[in-house]
Amino acid sequence: MDQQLNFVAHGLQLKDDDNLWDLGMTSLTCLGLMLSIEETFDVELPEEVLKESTFRTVASITEAVDAALEGVLAER
Repeated sequence: MDQQLNFVAHGLQLKDDDNLWDLGMTSLTCLGLMLSIEETFDVELPEEVLKESTFRTVASITEAVDAALEGVLAER
């Protein structure tokens, strides 16, 4: 995630509860992050979680990805 949002290049140490929007995330970087997550984890995030609050913190993103992965595992 640091790489997607380029925080490392700016010397930021990202914490689980940091507000990514306050740190400069835009709707475009959020879209790129979502696509990267879906590709990396081979999962499609459900439409109901595709909202600003889901992508507010690392913790909220992790929660959404974990739930999507649980859904994929349950289908298998």
